[in-house]
Amino acid sequence: MNQQKLKNIFNLDSKERYGYLIRKTADFESIYLIADHVGSYVTIGDKNEICIPVWPESDFANFMVKELWPGYGTKKMNIYEFIDWQDELSDQKIYIAGFPDNNLNSVIVSPGEIKNHLIYECSKYE
Repeated sequence: MNQQKLKNIFNLDSKERYGYLIRKTADFESIYLIADHVGSYVTIGDKNEICIPVWPESDFANFMVKELWPGYGTKKMNIYEFIDWQDELSDQKIYIAGFPDNNLNSVIVSPGEIKNHLIYECSKYE
C-alpha cells in the first residue's frame, strides 16, 4: 500500500476507520494483531478497560509496530478464528480497539459487538 493511502485512511475519524475495519476484514477474511516474541498480544487501556487493538490489513499493523511497538510483530488471524475467540474475550472482560491510529484513538467495542458486526458483514458476501 502506498504511503499516501495509508496516511489518508489513518486520518479518517475513528468511526470511519472502524467501518473500514469491518468491511475489509470480512472481504479479506483476516484481521491483524500485534504480538511479542512469545505470542502475547499487545493490549491498550487501563486495568478497568483492557483492549486488544486490531487492524484490517498488515500495512496498518506494521506501521503501528514501527511507531509504537518496536521489537513486536504482526499476527494475521483468520476471521472465523477471531470471531470464535470473542466469546473467550467476553468472559475475560477484554474489549476490542477497532483500528487505532498512531495516537491510539479508536472505537472501543465489546467482543460481542465486533462479532455481530463481522457476522453481519460476512453475510453480505455470501
